[in-house]
Amino acid sequence: MRKVIKFVFVFFLLVLMFLIFTVKWIDRTPYVETKHYKLWKEQIAKHKFNDVSDTFLMGWASENITPDRQVPLAGYGKRKGKHFESVHDSIYVRSVALQAGSKTIFLVSADLLFIPPKVVASVASKLEKENILLKDVHFAATHSHNSIGGWENTLTGELFGGEYDPKIVEWLADNFYKVIIKSKDGMEPGKVFYSEVKDDEDVRYRVNLPNGVKDTEIRSLRFEKQSGEVAHLITYSAHSTVLSDKILDLSRDYSGALLDSLQPDFGVFMAGAVASMGPIERGDTEFEELENQANNVLSHYRKRSESLVGNSIVSDLIRIPMPNPTGRLTQNWALRPWAFKKFFGDYETFIKVTKVGNVLILGMPADFSGEIMVELDDYAKKRGLDLIITGFNGGYIGYVTPDKMYDTGVYEVMIMSWYGYQNGGYFTEVSKDIIDKFK
Repeated sequence: MRKVIKFVFVFFLLVLMFLIFTVKWIDRTPYVETKHYKLWKEQIAKHKFNDVSDTFLMGWASENITPDRQVPLAGYGKRKGKHFESVHDSIYVRSVALQAGSKTIFLVSADLLFIPPKVVASVASKLEKENILLKDVHFAATHSHNSIGGWENTLTGELFGGEYDPKIVEWLADNFYKVIIKSKDGMEPGKVFYSEVKDDEDVRYRVNLPNGVKDTEIRSLRFEKQSGEVAHLITYSAHSTVLSDKILDLSRDYSGALLDSLQPDFGVFMAGAVASMGPIERGDTEFEELENQANNVLSHYRKRSESLVGNSIVSDLIRIPMPNPTGRLTQNWALRPWAFKKFFGDYETFIKVTKVGNVLILGMPADFSGEIMVELDDYAKKRGLDLIITGFNGGYIGYVTPDKMYDTGVYEVMIMSWYGYQNGGYFTEVSKDIIDKFK
């Protein structure tokens, strides 16, 4: 009996020690009182953006990144790393190159769940040999939940993207590099137009909370060469989740069908501020729902009105001071930072800043909130700017959501809000500070 008591005592002592070293109470210090907030304010006050103005030259290209073998599907943890069984539609990486004077920028989007950090690191080293800086490449993803995985060897990466395969990372990096180089070959003079149009019919507030706000705008840049060739860059906030976890076909989801309908024009789709925003599923089968979603978004897009964008470019990449990450376990308890990094990885946090004329594009390292986007869009317009926010820029910090959601218990803040209390408020202010630099 004494041995049993001793065993139980030692067991609970070990459990207690484990919890002490791996779990912590969530810090609820207001973000305006934190060290990282102070560092950000000092950093942005000194930062200067360089504007280059000249006649636009432009070009574009795409590369098929459909693998020639079955690899894991990325998007849903419920799939448990299953490989795709067939190809419904091929997946691509696409690039638009835009030059003004000595400055060339690249707007790059891939039909992936997000842009994997390991792929970005490999691409950056390849581009250095071509004198192309990472700060001049605006990465984004379509956020398809039926595209290839295998690009990350962390617990989270393998949960949502299947077993890690370094060959997939290099395959993607090689094709990203190729498409960027191809897009700047044979560039021609041209003009850029901006448009936005409301589409309230094809996006829903997917979080079961009262007083939810939807981002209903389709925002777009249209590139038109003197020769008449046209490329469209379209962003929208409806998640690319028309296809469910039960579908094991490789697919671009609705954004692929949308771009196919633009042919012979070239198209690029970038997921907008998709956090809390979902698509509208109409149809008897999921692939019918996909086609209907694409056709409805396209019908609204065709009703847009455009304005000519001025011939100037700003391109920069701003690293954002952050608190230590934590994996939330309950409303008030979370993994300690060392434990979080061990299981979830440790990614650099940055915002990609691209400005074309008076259109400011902020590339976020996150599933960024559509509710916050609505607030920021209004803020930017009052300062003479049109704002586009894209997600999945090559870093990833989970979800950035309004602070009002933090204690609601919904998935987006319980499982995927990795940077704690008032991270939404912090990113809202960071975004406004960047906007203020251009007003």
